[in-house]
This record gives sequence, C-alpha cells and structure tokens, in this order.
Amino acid sequence: MNENTELEQQNPSAEMLRETVEQLTKDLGLSGFSFTNQSFDNLPAVAMEIAAFFETLEQSNPAALMRAVNRVDLSENQYRKVKSMPGNFCENLAKAAVLRAFQKVHIRKKFS
Repeated sequence: MNENTELEQQNPSAEMLRETVEQLTKDLGLSGFSFTNQSFDNLPAVAMEIAAFFETLEQSNPAALMRAVNRVDLSENQYRKVKSMPGNFCENLAKAAVLRAFQKVHIRKKFS
C-alpha cells in the first residue's frame, strides 16, 4: 500500500467522506484534534489538516503523536512503512490515518 497514491485514487461519495471525517474526529479527538474545516471535497484535503496537527504533536509531544497513531489503529507494519517512505513524515502519516479511517467506514458499510 502506497498511501501517497492510494489516497488520491479513492473517490468516495459525499456520505463516505463525511463518515470518514466523523471517524477521524472520534479517533483523534482524545488527542485534542478537531477539524477547523467541516466540509471537504476529497480525502487528500482531509489529510492536509491532519498533517498540520501531527506536525504540532511531533514537535510538542511525540508521545501524544504515538497515542494518536494507536487510536487511528495503524498496524505496526503500516507505521514502519510510513516511516520508511520518502517525503514529509507527518504528511505521509496523515495520509495513512485518513486511508485507515476510510477503510473502517467502508468495512462497516459493507458488513452492516
């Protein structure tokens, strides 16, 4: 899975996008995150807002960043892959988090 391209390839419906944002709000809310923008056109736009939050956490409280990663439910392998990817770590991590939240929403819809 390459978060950089896989995220851009997703074209969720407005409902799926809204539910993904809700899932991320739930997952990251305990870390102090809240979206400043409540309306998004696509998943990469969501990731950009989360990347800014992750960068703040990385600089101010790395332990809180790791708790946020655990709350999003990235596997250890996914986290290692993100760490090894070229580019900005927090942007790559945010893309992986958004993709994971989108997967949660998709799976929940598929099996409900």
